[in-house]
Amino acid sequence: MAGGVVDIPLEGSVVAVLSGQQRAVAPCHFVVGPENHLVEIAVHAVLSEASDGYSPLVLYGPSGTGKSHLARGLASRWKSQHHRDRVVSTTAVDFARELADAIETQAVEEFRAKYRQASLLVLEDLGMLAARKAGKLSAQEELVHTLDAAVARGGWVVVTASAAPSQLPGIMPSLQSRLTAGLLVPLACPGPDARTAILQVLAAQRKVELPASLARQLAEGLVGTVPQLSGALMLLAARQQLQGKKIDERAIRRYLAHREGPREPSLHDIALATARYFTLKLADVRSAGRGRALVTARGVAVYLARRYGQASLGELGSYFGGRDHATVLHSCRQTEALLERDAAIREAVYDLREELWKR
Repeated sequence: MAGGVVDIPLEGSVVAVLSGQQRAVAPCHFVVGPENHLVEIAVHAVLSEASDGYSPLVLYGPSGTGKSHLARGLASRWKSQHHRDRVVSTTAVDFARELADAIETQAVEEFRAKYRQASLLVLEDLGMLAARKAGKLSAQEELVHTLDAAVARGGWVVVTASAAPSQLPGIMPSLQSRLTAGLLVPLACPGPDARTAILQVLAAQRKVELPASLARQLAEGLVGTVPQLSGALMLLAARQQLQGKKIDERAIRRYLAHREGPREPSLHDIALATARYFTLKLADVRSAGRGRALVTARGVAVYLARRYGQASLGELGSYFGGRDHATVLHSCRQTEALLERDAAIREAVYDLREELWKR
């Protein structure tokens, strides 16, 4: 594919979301653009069983970026290549629940044999392990030992999460340490080149006529996840079919002009949400005040806007008290350092990101 886009074939099926229903569409693809360049390296490392220290492999990013799709596709392809190998795929919640059941029924050794002897273990939604209030520490400790056993015997572990392990509140330092010893792959929403390729793949699978020029036009007007792209394409195709017409430039322009979608949070939204979280005034967070609480809150707001938003350094500096580029970067780095050692700041960033980018 053009534009630095790579189409990675995987086993299994694509899950499409349409009118609240889920349906399978085969074959399975994972389209990688420049914004997700590490994915190709990670997939090759797992499937070739490279001994480069890439296990555990942690796939993390916002909802809809394809973490589960990729992890399950890897598991299916691994199974097709290694018929006799044990592949275990589960969620963090089910891992904790199964451990609790094993403890209650005195079947811990069977539980450990299942997970520690797997050639490939896929564990989805790591952050939910911390949300398990009952026995969460024992579940995390058990996962630490499971990871140690897998690495020692040359097994592979793939974990998905909504954020990097160090930014997930409630995750034990020892578990964070094991996970960050492998390969961390951030997943972002597809860029315009990848969106164009994804739309063409989806159109071909659904037998929708969508020339490359129209796919590009639609991709440049849509910023979203694969399910959102799929839903947009099917809605557009259905509207045109009702009128007995094919998708054309006019139909795409009309759709883009009238569609409703999630709004990217503005600097005002980010600063206001951060101020409320830290029980401060918006004007104070935006000011040049140097109180410790203000500096911390301002740093979190700047980090969120820089890491997850679209604002430039100049826009950030202008909005937050007329600061220069160097000061903005210094604020980001300070917050990044805090994320490594301060659980309260990790929780703040996690909660605010969930509130602002998942509404």
